[in-house]
Amino acid sequence: MPTAALTRDEVIERILAAFRRFGYEGSSLSRLSDATGLGRSSLYHYFPNGKEDMASAAMAAVGGWFTQYVLPTLTSKQPPEQRALEFAGKLSEFYSNGMAPCLTDVFTIGEAGSLFQQHLGSRMRSLMALLAAVAEDAGIDKVEAAVRAENAVIAIQGSLVVSRALGSNGPFMRMVENFPNILLGAPAA
Repeated sequence: MPTAALTRDEVIERILAAFRRFGYEGSSLSRLSDATGLGRSSLYHYFPNGKEDMASAAMAAVGGWFTQYVLPTLTSKQPPEQRALEFAGKLSEFYSNGMAPCLTDVFTIGEAGSLFQQHLGSRMRSLMALLAAVAEDAGIDKVEAAVRAENAVIAIQGSLVVSRALGSNGPFMRMVENFPNILLGAPAA
C-alpha cells in the first residue's frame, strides 16, 4: 500500500511494530520513518512531540486492543476457569503465539522507563486487579488472589522474555496452556 494512502491507525500499527522490534531507544526517527514510509516532517505532522507521541500512540493502540478483545474475557459471566482460558487465548493471539514482544518489556528500559513507568504501572495494576477478581470468583481469598494475579502477570511477561531470548515460543505457549492453573490452581508460593 502506498504510504500516502496510510491511515493514522496504519501508521501507528507500523510504529508499534518498529518499537516491538527495536525498543524505544533503538527506534530512531530514521527507523520509524523507514517503518512507516513517511518522511520526518510527515511523522511530526501526525505526532508533533516526536517519538514520545509515537510511543504514546502505540501504547494507546495496544490498550485499545486489550480493552476491546482481551479484558472482556476476564469480566464475562463464564466460570473462572473458562475466563482464564479465554484470556490466555487472546494473549496468544495478541503476542503472535509468543513471538511478538510486549511494549511493557521494551518501554521499561532506559529513557522509556522514566517516560512511561507510571502509565505502564497503572495498566499492570489494573490487569492484576481483574485477574485477582477472577481468582476470587473461584473461591480464592482476597490476599491469595492478589498474589496469584501478580504471579500470573510475572508468568506472562517472563514467558515472553524467555521465548524471545531462546528464539522459540515454547515457553510462552506452555504458559498459555497452563494459565488457568497458574491463576486458579495450587496455592501461590
